[in-house]
Amino acid sequence: MTTAVPIRWPETGELNRRVIIRVWTDRANAAFGIDQIFDAGFARWAKIQPVVGVAYWGNKQIKEETTHRVWLRFGDKTRPEQITGQHVIDYPQGNRRYRVVRSVNAGDANQFTCVDVKDLGAIPDDGG
Repeated sequence: MTTAVPIRWPETGELNRRVIIRVWTDRANAAFGIDQIFDAGFARWAKIQPVVGVAYWGNKQIKEETTHRVWLRFGDKTRPEQITGQHVIDYPQGNRRYRVVRSVNAGDANQFTCVDVKDLGAIPDDGG
């Protein structure tokens, strides 16, 4: 017997956070350290919600410490295969940066991309 978990997609007005999706690249520097480089990225409207309960503890057990779920409208540049672990999602108004852990096509319906992320903390003043 299969038990399907119903997906509650965002409703009208819930994609109310302007986020910037950026590619994250690490580069070696002259001081034998690593510089984190972020491209200019592109902006999209999103819903950001904390991961709680069973979903949070299930992720903890497999060492994928996702803290939030970001919902984006499925489309140009926001298909799951286009938002990978090489990306971060910045929410400038909340001064938060999130590292992408995984993204999926919610319900295989081509309506929303659901992105599980880990909160990295405040966006540095220099943007990097």
